[in-house]
Amino acid sequence: MAVKGAGLLKVLLALLLLATLYVGSLVLFPVEEVEVVGLKHLQKEAILARVGLYPGEAWLWVGPSRLSPLRQDPWLEEVRLEKPRPGAVRLVLKEREPFLPLPDGSALAKDGTLLPGGAPWAPGPRVEGRGPLPKADLLALAQAFPKAKRLRYTPAGYWVEVEGGVLFAPKARLLLEYAQAGSPLREGRIYLYSWGVSVGP
Repeated sequence: MAVKGAGLLKVLLALLLLATLYVGSLVLFPVEEVEVVGLKHLQKEAILARVGLYPGEAWLWVGPSRLSPLRQDPWLEEVRLEKPRPGAVRLVLKEREPFLPLPDGSALAKDGTLLPGGAPWAPGPRVEGRGPLPKADLLALAQAFPKAKRLRYTPAGYWVEVEGGVLFAPKARLLLEYAQAGSPLREGRIYLYSWGVSVGP
């Protein structure tokens, strides 16, 4: 019984020591300044609320584990926590850039990540279609046809709309090969097939 009592006493003393250290850290080293670097579309207040980081907290106890909620955010490609000096905390973020606007208001980043609400900031051609979203094909087509106004996809194939004309192919690969060959973008409709090219008004 004496051994158990001594063990319990040690645990209580350890907890008391930790509590004392925590309270002492609040007094001696509180968080006085929180800086968020790298924001373009997200809001600082929302970021701080998600990590639960505010002035007055114990600076010594603020660590990288606070960043876990941010690492799950598709908008954030990189997140890092820095403590440049006592009392100061800096969150360094790198946002993904919206590229292709989608009909539901979201957008595709260039790495294929779906960004909720990103359509208003996406500079790429408008995307329309039916069926599963072919991310890789759409991104490749947008980069191969930088002047495209709209990209459409259906089970039948892909359409690339440019100024004054439309290109169609049953496979994205045929459109990419056409662009890589430097073939001219004529007015009217251009149909690309494995057996050749057909031109219409």
